[in-house]
Amino acid sequence: MNLAAALATVFSAGVYTKDELQTAVCIFVSEMKTGGETGEGVVKAAQSLVNEVGARFPSSERTQILLADMVAWCLAEYYRESA
Repeated sequence: MNLAAALATVFSAGVYTKDELQTAVCIFVSEMKTGGETGEGVVKAAQSLVNEVGARFPSSERTQILLADMVAWCLAEYYRESA
């Protein structure tokens, strides 16, 4: 499941599995990092995607909380050392 689809599910269903969304974020980050994107670029792309998908649904405080979680996940995944 790509990140845009995962976000659409989150916003439309109102409930989501944190692990599934976090996995989608990690795949998104990994693909961008492999493509040469910087940590800042990855975070900006994720924020943009949240805003783009979120704009199709009613605004809520939950959107901001989700965005904060995703930024933290993006940074953690981007700077995570591979084992």
